[in-house]
Amino acid sequence: MNRQRQALIDRLETSGKEYADYLSQVAAADLYSTSSPTEWSIHQVAAHVRDTEQHAFLIRVQRITKEEHPAVLNFDQDEYWKTNPYSASEPIKKIIADFRTARRKMVQLLRKATDKDWKNWAQHSAYGKISLDYITMHCYHHTLEHIAQMGYARENDLLKSLNS
Repeated sequence: MNRQRQALIDRLETSGKEYADYLSQVAAADLYSTSSPTEWSIHQVAAHVRDTEQHAFLIRVQRITKEEHPAVLNFDQDEYWKTNPYSASEPIKKIIADFRTARRKMVQLLRKATDKDWKNWAQHSAYGKISLDYITMHCYHHTLEHIAQMGYARENDLLKSLNS
């Protein structure tokens, strides 16, 4: 495996640990905070990231490493929650554990991927051809995006408490 891919996988693994650590430090009272009325709460973001990790990113990596040019569907969180309803009462520790399990599996698969796997691609219903490189990078950026989103929600709560 080339050094660039190795570095990306390392960042993916580290971002997963940082994400889980960040979530585990959020006070229970802050789990349902949002940065604006139209944003998801931290708890909803955590469930979304876990669901995407399990039902989109990990599945795509598994399929690309086992099948030649598999067809994969777009993952729509709102549609997923219609058949697997979001539960505000789901323990955050379970959400974190589920996320960490999926991320560890994905990192293991990526580290074991062969040159043939890295050259393979899936046909995505919305994006066209996607590769392991694309999925790894997209998953990494998805994690960073939601760390930032949760951070903004926590900043907003801190400002509110200071100004009240």
